Amino acid sequence: MKTTEATFKVVLLRMLQELETLEKACKKAFLKIRKLADAPEFAKALHEDQTGIIDHMGRLKLIQTEMARKTVKPTKTDRNDLHLSEDKKIGPEKDLWLIASAQQIIQQKIALYKLVHRIASQQQLVHSPVLVEQTIKENEATSTWLDRIAQRILNGESIVPQEHL
Repeated sequence: MKTTEATFKVVLLRMLQELETLEKACKKAFLKIRKLADAPEFAKALHEDQTGIIDHMGRLKLIQTEMARKTVKPTKTDRNDLHLSEDKKIGPEKDLWLIASAQQIIQQKIALYKLVHRIASQQQLVHSPVLVEQTIKENEATSTWLDRIAQRILNGESIVPQEHL
């Protein structure tokens, strides 16, 4: 069965909708995680200015604008709300669990953005691949920063004091 160009556009639009939902869920989850984090540097790493979530959502809108508007029935996506509560875990142990939660969201976003990049490139959209590349790089940078924080926690290194943030 041969896939048509129109089918790729429909898939791309649905993926963009999924990413929009995921970015909103990510913003909400990162806010919760920041409030629960013990390490100030960890909280800073998930601030929307650092992660670029607002920029990501803006780029998604630009990509949707670049594409020819087609009516696509929105897909219902239930985002399992992360179970981020103040449980018995404290200090570094809690931060490691929170880093794992944040990394799950980021890796899911990266996977979707990479596929969107491939489809946008195949569709020969002019600006979309560049916008998506920027978003992928920002997500990868956030992921790397969280990996480094996790390693520092595991090594028992001190994290940046609150007054430096």
